[in-house]
Amino acid sequence: MAKLGLITFTLVFAISLHLGSADVFPHHEALDEAGKYHLFWKFDEEKIELEAQVQTTGWVGLGLSPNGGMAGSDIVIGWVADGTAHLTDRYADGNAQPIVDESQDWELVSGYENGTHTVLRFNRKLTTCDTKDRVINEDTMRVIWAWHDEDPKESSGANGPKYHSSNRGVRSTILITQPVPQTSLPDTTYTFDLTMRNVSIPGDSHTTYWCKLFKLPTLSTKHHIIKMEPHITPGNDGLVHHLLAYKCRRNPDTIVPDDHQGHNCYTRNMPQDWRECYEGSLIAAWAIGSGDITYPEHVGYPIGDEEDSGYVLLEMHYDNPQVLSGLYDSSGLKMTYTPELRENDIGILEVGHRVGKFHVVPPGADIFTSAAFCHPQCLSPFLEELGQPIKIFANVLHAHLLGVQLNLRLIRDGVEKHISGDDNYDFNLQFLRNLKEEIAIYPGDSLVVECNYRSTHKDNVVYGGIGTPQEMCLDYLFYYPRFNLDSCHTRPVTSRILSFVGVEDFIPKPFQILAPPNLVNKTYEEVVEGFQWTSENAGQFSNHLMDGNFITACLGNGTRAPIQSPFPRGTRVPPPDTCGDRTSSSACQLPLTALHIWAAVFLALSCKVLLNS
Repeated sequence: MAKLGLITFTLVFAISLHLGSADVFPHHEALDEAGKYHLFWKFDEEKIELEAQVQTTGWVGLGLSPNGGMAGSDIVIGWVADGTAHLTDRYADGNAQPIVDESQDWELVSGYENGTHTVLRFNRKLTTCDTKDRVINEDTMRVIWAWHDEDPKESSGANGPKYHSSNRGVRSTILITQPVPQTSLPDTTYTFDLTMRNVSIPGDSHTTYWCKLFKLPTLSTKHHIIKMEPHITPGNDGLVHHLLAYKCRRNPDTIVPDDHQGHNCYTRNMPQDWRECYEGSLIAAWAIGSGDITYPEHVGYPIGDEEDSGYVLLEMHYDNPQVLSGLYDSSGLKMTYTPELRENDIGILEVGHRVGKFHVVPPGADIFTSAAFCHPQCLSPFLEELGQPIKIFANVLHAHLLGVQLNLRLIRDGVEKHISGDDNYDFNLQFLRNLKEEIAIYPGDSLVVECNYRSTHKDNVVYGGIGTPQEMCLDYLFYYPRFNLDSCHTRPVTSRILSFVGVEDFIPKPFQILAPPNLVNKTYEEVVEGFQWTSENAGQFSNHLMDGNFITACLGNGTRAPIQSPFPRGTRVPPPDTCGDRTSSSACQLPLTALHIWAAVFLALSCKVLLNS
């Protein structure tokens, strides 16, 4: 009975803590599955303030890691002893007791404990200019956490914080986001669901793309979708990875009952006329980590208009790396819509590398750069038809397991401008990024999507493809007003890929290598995979592709012939140096984007001279 009373008290205390903190902190996550470690936070332009609520009466630790491990982490450890709160700023060189930092940048705000929980509130500047601290920005953050049931007697050494044992973990999260201004929903709203119907997930495949056709609500006038809410089947959070919904351009001939499960996408079992829905515009794009998506008050996605066929194709990506059998899913989206029209119609534009075997990621590379772009000859005609620029207000960056850094840039008049990016990308946490300011796109502009991959653990080439073990480099741009371009994809010309791996002459269709003799009769895959890849020549391969021609494919309402052109380049404006001399050596770090070999060598030599002077 006493044990039941203690459990009841712990639950009541935890609930009261969380309710109180929710009034002060707009952001909250439970870092562990058991719900023993809760983190609350808020931020402004200069600082972030966090509150850790942990079910322990010993020390509490929180860290920002470069990759989920301890080495290189920026760590704070605190505890409450005899009614007094203690907090120390630390860093880790490896899997050992974190070292107390000479610059104590984490500041204690308050701290207390009772019989079950320790609560610590602390803050820090987003950028401290301390080389032992990690910058806190809009990138994905690997948050490591730990606790122990005993307070340390001293801040470090043998009497310092004891080993946490199994009370530790890591969670990817986004600490700094650009919020959508809070607005109340219109007086009149309705909802409809795009959800799967107890789909049986194949137990013999790592990746499954499942498609289901839905009939939209029957509407006599145009309405706007203003909100999307994910509904994930309990226990399937790790199974449901992302989904796309395409508004079909015409009514499909193959209509199935509402309780029909659907079909495996991209297979012969999927009706041919369903495939035509891919030619329609994206109505929704959601990925794990996005949560609810509420559009700004001046935009909405149109349904019930003259271009509406009345049907939507939902494509769900299931990720089953352990190839488990007996899994079923009924996940999807709840869409909120209104007849109270907003000022602008939303469009979703897909930009990036064309998915397929001409997207090649070599093995053994610490960093390999792939990039794609939307050519002005693709963008400009649609913009001119629209008669005004489009404005990007949010995006969803997308790569697979090898992706580590992704970014979107704009090139205008020979100058490159950063739009959005993530230098700590996590495949398992993809989300809609609201931009700090809307970006207008005019005729003559180019959009560049760049993806950096790490393949040091791979022994074989990874190709582009829809499967999770394959790769992608895409960005879904949320913009307004909607125009008639749906997607813009590029890939290197085939000859550029093959010339690097030794092919001198070939016939594209049917594929046949003509020279040199030792490669005759080999397939495309055999010559690419048979090449002796190294980390060094992987970088050379990236530069080789960027110096060649690319093919741009424009897909929209109106046929456009493929465009062959060089990769667009512009002058990059370096970000302001907020730390002055304390970070001046960072100018000598080789950029991760593709460079000409001669430029990289020149930069390295220049930096060596500067550092030795």
